[in-house]
Amino acid sequence: MATASRALPRWLRIPEPGLGREAGLALALLLAAWLSLQLGPLALALRESGPAALLALNGLGPLDLMALLASLEALRRGAQAGDLHAPSWAGALCAGLLLLPSTLVAALALVLMGTAVAWYSRGAARWGAIGMAGLGAIPLGGALGQEALSALTHLEAWATHALLSGLEPGLTLAGAVLRMPDGHGIAVLAGCSIAHFLPPAVLALLVMRRAEGAGRPLLRPLLALVVILVVLNLLRLMLLTWSPLAYGWGHGVLGTNLFGLLCVAVLQASADA
Repeated sequence: MATASRALPRWLRIPEPGLGREAGLALALLLAAWLSLQLGPLALALRESGPAALLALNGLGPLDLMALLASLEALRRGAQAGDLHAPSWAGALCAGLLLLPSTLVAALALVLMGTAVAWYSRGAARWGAIGMAGLGAIPLGGALGQEALSALTHLEAWATHALLSGLEPGLTLAGAVLRMPDGHGIAVLAGCSIAHFLPPAVLALLVMRRAEGAGRPLLRPLLALVVILVVLNLLRLMLLTWSPLAYGWGHGVLGTNLFGLLCVAVLQASADA
């Protein structure tokens, strides 16, 4: 088991015991805040649509989980090196906020706790805490940036129309709604936007590169990741617009998971570059 663990990337290795009390408490609070952030949407999804709806939850997508795993692994390594520290006031504030039944408050608790741990920690632990704070900032940004998100979905619909109208001149565009001549159409919503995929991917790449050491270059892999994911999502939107059959396949369980796995592969290749 130890040999197999060493063969994996560092951010995927099996955690080992030996964390101190301060570090263990900080890790527990960060993880509790992340879990609290997921509990509300998780309960609603299970009640309304059953287990299949879990695939569409914003915080549980493949790229979100990659960012979470990378952050937790960086925190674990930092704790074992003695670099993970958290002030008591931050822990008390985080615990108090988690008593309030609100998803956005849980996101705020995660941001505050992650920021405090990052400020007082060093090395990999600092970047792991930044990753956890980023996971809280993503839903906060989505809630506070609705106008910007609407503008982005309109831009993506326009780009999809510009690319696809060369193959189907009868394609029409009205706001963020694309419609084929046969009546089939889609509305580019937040869940279809690159804003759904790009923030956790960038966050995961940042943690995976910087937690390994400040000397690893970041700009080129970051640019490659952004460009490839933007292109892949535009191709996905073109597929969903093309026909009801393509929409059913691309928006179903198989197509959604394949797209997620492809994004993970791109992220891993960018991190290893």
